[in-house]
Amino acid sequence: MNIKTIFTVSALSLGLLAGCGGGGNGNSNKSSSTPTTSSQPAASSLAASSLQSSATSSAAFNGLVIEAEDYLRFYDTTPGNTTNEYRQDAVDIEKTNDQGGGYNIGYIDAGDWLEFSLEVTTPGTFSIESRVASAQSGGALLLEIDGKAAAEQIAVSATGDWQTWASINTAIGDLAVGNYALCIQMKSGPFNLNWLKLTSANGGAVALNNTPKGAESSCIHPVEPPKVAVPDRIKLNQLGFTPNAEKLAVVPAVDATRFTVVKAGTGEQVLSGDLSAGAIWEPALESVKLADLSSLSSAGDYELRVAGVAEAAKFSIATNAYDAVNAAALKAYYFNRASTELLEANAGIYKRAAGHPDTHVLIHASAADAKRPEGTVVSAAKGWYDAGDYNKYIVNSGITTYTLLAAFQRFPTFFTAQSLNIPESADAVPDILNEVMWNLEWMLAMQDPNDGGVYHKLTSKGFNGFEMPETDKSERYLVQKTTAATLDFAAVMAAASRIYRNYESQYPGKSAQMLAAAKSAWTWANANPAIYYSQPSDIQTGAYGDNNVSDEFFWAGSELYITTADNNYYTGLNTTENADVPGWGGVKSLGWISLAQNLNSLTSAADEALIKNRLDTLATGIASKKATSPYGVSLETGDFFWGSNSGALNQAMMLLEAYQLDTSKIAYRNAAQALFDYVLGRNATDYSFVTGFGVKSPLNIHHRPSGGDGIAAPIPGFIVGGPHPDHYNDCGSYPSPLPAKSFVDEQCSYSTNEIAINWNAPLVYVSAALQVLAP
Repeated sequence: MNIKTIFTVSALSLGLLAGCGGGGNGNSNKSSSTPTTSSQPAASSLAASSLQSSATSSAAFNGLVIEAEDYLRFYDTTPGNTTNEYRQDAVDIEKTNDQGGGYNIGYIDAGDWLEFSLEVTTPGTFSIESRVASAQSGGALLLEIDGKAAAEQIAVSATGDWQTWASINTAIGDLAVGNYALCIQMKSGPFNLNWLKLTSANGGAVALNNTPKGAESSCIHPVEPPKVAVPDRIKLNQLGFTPNAEKLAVVPAVDATRFTVVKAGTGEQVLSGDLSAGAIWEPALESVKLADLSSLSSAGDYELRVAGVAEAAKFSIATNAYDAVNAAALKAYYFNRASTELLEANAGIYKRAAGHPDTHVLIHASAADAKRPEGTVVSAAKGWYDAGDYNKYIVNSGITTYTLLAAFQRFPTFFTAQSLNIPESADAVPDILNEVMWNLEWMLAMQDPNDGGVYHKLTSKGFNGFEMPETDKSERYLVQKTTAATLDFAAVMAAASRIYRNYESQYPGKSAQMLAAAKSAWTWANANPAIYYSQPSDIQTGAYGDNNVSDEFFWAGSELYITTADNNYYTGLNTTENADVPGWGGVKSLGWISLAQNLNSLTSAADEALIKNRLDTLATGIASKKATSPYGVSLETGDFFWGSNSGALNQAMMLLEAYQLDTSKIAYRNAAQALFDYVLGRNATDYSFVTGFGVKSPLNIHHRPSGGDGIAAPIPGFIVGGPHPDHYNDCGSYPSPLPAKSFVDEQCSYSTNEIAINWNAPLVYVSAALQVLAP
C-alpha cells in the first residue's frame, strides 16, 4: 500500500502530476489510455520565488492571481515528471498557450493536490475563478480552506482542447482577517490548470504568503485504510478448463486446510488435496488460499467444496472448453463493422441497418495539403468501430489487426476449421482472415495516395449519444497524418501481405497492394519521423497521441524485413531493447513476436538466439510474479490501469509466444492460463468479464449498439476494460477504491465497462492458444 507523503517546496515554481491526464499535447484517450503506476516523487526547489500577485496592498485590491505552478506543498499520485518545465519535482508543468503565456499544470490525476498560503488583510466575501482546459469531460476539483470544503466540487467540462482555456467562477463565502491554507484537491482528471484568481465584491482583500501555514498540511485528511477481507465464495474460471490445463481456484482463507472435488449431481468424490497457506492479495486486500485441481483431467462437470465456505464452486472440464468463447470474441468484430447492414441470417437478434457508409468523408483542416485541401471529399468505407463509439482510429486498429493475424499465423489449423456465420463464411478463406480483410480495406483507404502518409483517424467532431449507427448523421472527417499512424499502417500491411499471399485467387492483387502500401508508408515516415498527433480544437474524440515512435519504427522495420527479406530493414533495427507487454502506445514487442514466429524463414542477418532471449526474459519475469502471488496470477497493483483486462491478456500472449519457442517451460503456459482464468472469473469482482460467458458477466456495457438496440443482453463476446481506481467521474460511485475491485457494470462506466477492439484481440489469441496447446 502506498503511504501518502507531503512535499514542501520553497515558494517557487516546479510542476505537478505525472499520469494519464491531459497535457498540452493531448495524450489522454478514452478507451485505451494506460496510466502509469503510482509512487512517491522527490521534492526539490529553485533559487528564487516567483510568487506573483496583481495586488500590492489591500487598499488597491483588484484581485489576487495565484499561478498554479507556484504551490508551496504538493502531492502527486504518479512518479516522474513528463515535462521538466520550470521546476524539477514530480509535478508536470508545461508552457501554456493561454493569454499571458507562462506555465500550466498538466496530467492531473485523482488524488493529487496543491497547497497555497493566503493572508486575508481585509475581511470580505470572496470568489475564486479557476482557469482550466481539457479535451474531454470528467475532470473535477475541490477548493478547501484550512482543510474544509469552501464550496461544492467543481466539474471541469471539455473546453475543446488541452490548450483551449475557460474560467469557472465559484463563490467561497466570507473570510475574516487571518492566515489560511488554500488547498486544491484534484478529485478526478484529466484537465489542465493555469491559475486561480480571488476576488471580493464587498471590499475584502487577500495576499499570498511565501511560507505554508503550519507544519502539517491541511490537504491531508485522515482516511481509514481499507480492511483486509475474506471473500465469501470460491473464484475460478467460470467457463472451465481443457483436460491438460493447470486448474487453480482461489478459496476464502477459512480455517479449512483441505478441499474436495465431487462429480456434479452424484456426490462421488474424485479428488482431494491440501489448500495453500492463507495470504493477502494486495490489489484486492483479500485473504485467500489456493486449491490446485490440475491432476483432475477427465471431462465432466464437478463441484469444488471447502468446509466453512457455504457454496460449492461448479466447474467443468471439456476438450473444447474455449471454442465457443473464441468464436464469439472473434465474431464481435463482425458486430462492430461499419458501413454495412447486419442481416438476421448472420446477426440474429442483433441485426441492424447499415450506418456510417463513410463514402463522403471530409479532409479536416489538420490533414489538408495542396493536393487534398480542407473539405475535399474522400471515401474510406468499411473497418471496425473502435470501441463503444462510432469512430475509427488507425493507431488502435493497427495493434488489433496485427494480433488477429498473429493468432492465425500461430494456429492456422484451428482457425481454418472455424465457421463464424459471417457473410463470407462460404468462401475458401478462413473466417478470421475474411473478418480482418474488412478492416484492412478501410486501413488502405486511410493512406494518402499522393505521398504515402496515413491519416490518424476517421471521426465525427464529438462523441454521439447511445443511438444506433444508422441514426448518426454527423459529418465525418479524416484528421491529421501522423508518424505513429503511418508506421502502424506500414507494419500491419507488411504482415498482412505475407499471410494473404496464400489467398491470391480469392483476393487477387491484394498482397502486392498491401506490400506496396507498406513501403510507401515507410518512406513517408522516414521523411517525417516526428509528426505527432495534436488534437484540433474542434475535435473531441479519442486522441491516441504518441510522442515516442521508436517502438513503431522497430515494429514496422521488423515486418518489412520479414516480408521482403531485405537485410537493410533488420540492420536498421534497435535490437538492444528488451521486449515488454504491448499496448496501443507501445508496439515494439509486436516486432519481436513476428521475428519469433518467422524464425525459420529469416535471413542470416537475424540473431535467432537474441530474438528468443528477448521473449524468454520477459516471460520469466511475468511467470515469477505468478509463482509468488496469493491469487496465483501475475497481476500486481500497478497492472490495474484503464483496460486492465487487455493488459492481463497481452501478458498472457507474450507468455504463450515464449512457451512456443520452448515448450519445456510449462510455467509460461500455466501463467498464461492463470491470466485467462482471471478475466473469466478468478478475480475479486466475481465477474467473468466477457459478455455472454460465465455465471456472472457484464450486462450494461458502454457500447452504443448494445445500449441502443433495445435488447436486454449485450452483444456476446466482448471483453470489458476491467477494474482500476481512476474513473474520471464517469459514474456516481464504485463499490470499492481498491484497484482489483473498482469496477461497476453500468453503461456510464466508460472507464471500466467499455469495450474496445484492441482489448478483444488478445482474447482471441489467448483462447485459441490455450485450446490448442493444452487440449
